[in-house]
Amino acid sequence: IPGARLVGAFDAVDDRAEKFAAEQGCTAYSNLDAMLANRDIHVITICTPSGAHRDPAVAAARAGKHLLVEKPLEITLARCDEIIDACDRAGVLLGGILPSRFTPANQALKAAIDAGRFGRLTLGDTYVK
Repeated sequence: IPGARLVGAFDAVDDRAEKFAAEQGCTAYSNLDAMLANRDIHVITICTPSGAHRDPAVAAARAGKHLLVEKPLEITLARCDEIIDACDRAGVLLGGILPSRFTPANQALKAAIDAGRFGRLTLGDTYVK
């Protein structure tokens, strides 16, 4: 993204935060509140495991940070709603990370579906390692 730069990286495990930050040339944080207090950080990307997105996402929204959250947004509708509500209340943007939909194979599959090459689809299934 033109003009964007990585400012900080958070991990609850100090060594992992330090290692990643050293590799990326940014500041390591093992305290989320300390990172969220940094005024140079405008967007937070949440890449924690599924089911662990809500707490850091809500904290980031309350700190006035825009959010990109790895899929799935959360594991229950109620937890998703809490993130969405926190973003709405804070007036920050919320986006999801769904990178696979732009791969050439998936684009070709979508084009074939749109062209009707498979007839009328009534069921779809996939397995991704």
